[in-house]
Amino acid sequence: MFIIDDFLIWLAKKLQEIAEREVTDESKLKEELLKVRTLFETDQISEEEYTKREDEILKRLESIRKMKETRATHVKE
Repeated sequence: MFIIDDFLIWLAKKLQEIAEREVTDESKLKEELLKVRTLFETDQISEEEYTKREDEILKRLESIRKMKETRATHVKE
């Protein structure tokens, strides 16, 4: 029974690590930002749409950075 419990705890920790990496992956947002910029520069979206989408992406990036900063502060304490 303890082996199953240990395995479930290990599995839960691994899933949490994977989820945290996905949530805090800035590279995907940077790629999205580049894509939106390219769409705008090739006249596939309007300036208004570009600005709106850029703002959303930048807010998400800022949120990730704040989350990472908060975690780093908690780890130091």
